[in-house]
Amino acid sequence: MSSFDDYLQREDPWQQEQQAAPKAVHINLSLIAKRNLPASVADGPHDELIAAIMKLTHIRLDRENIADIDNLEMLGPVTNVYLQQNQIKQIENLDSLMTLRFLTLAGNQIDKIQNMRMLDELKFLDLSENKIESLDPDELPKSLMILNLTGNPCTHVINYRTSLLKALPNLQQLDLNEVTRQERLEAGCEVSDTSDEEEEEGEGEEMVGGPVVFGQDRDDDFLQLSADIILESQSRTQQYMALHEHHMDEIEEVRAQSQLTMNTGRSLKDSPRSDGSESKLSR
Repeated sequence: MSSFDDYLQREDPWQQEQQAAPKAVHINLSLIAKRNLPASVADGPHDELIAAIMKLTHIRLDRENIADIDNLEMLGPVTNVYLQQNQIKQIENLDSLMTLRFLTLAGNQIDKIQNMRMLDELKFLDLSENKIESLDPDELPKSLMILNLTGNPCTHVINYRTSLLKALPNLQQLDLNEVTRQERLEAGCEVSDTSDEEEEEGEGEEMVGGPVVFGQDRDDDFLQLSADIILESQSRTQQYMALHEHHMDEIEEVRAQSQLTMNTGRSLKDSPRSDGSESKLSR
């Protein structure tokens, strides 16, 4: 067997990854401990583990192939939750996180915004790169200051941005773009006379990676986590896809070379051979 044939018989690593995709993971005590606590605590006595879990304010569960949001009632006063790049299809079971201020669900399979209105403390929400086609702004908490829906079909709907500005009076950044006072006026939103003063006071103060101006609560954690988190995630996705496309181009080139070699071999086989057989017959 030629090296070309051997190469072609090998499965594309991308296809192998898809076919051998791990089973859906469920959120449980063990997973939370493994991702968010030192090994000495995660593997220690059960009582100490529970006590440590209850003290966590930041929960990182990204890239775990999680299918459902569940079992979060075991947590304490959590302010930040990271669930990006999983397999989540539905927003649910967040009602136990009443102190939540920062939530990222980017890169999942969510097709609808729901079950979020009760999150009165939520300031930062990243739902980019999902499958949300229609949008009901009333399903979002009024407290939001930063919202990212880039990469969703709903962003192409007429009056998409205007409807969100009307529904979210505290919004200061939408899809990585600053919300201005003029934009609110054009959208028909009520704008207080103090807005100009607040903008002047905050002029020049930006979050790293984005033009967001905040008039208060500057010391909160979610203000430290700016739009560069979103950009970094999108950049990694783009790099991965570019690498895959390059690999597929290499596969296609090898296939073309192999086909050319096979065609050449057939041509030589079908052509008349000058091995002296005609002279033997003539005798």
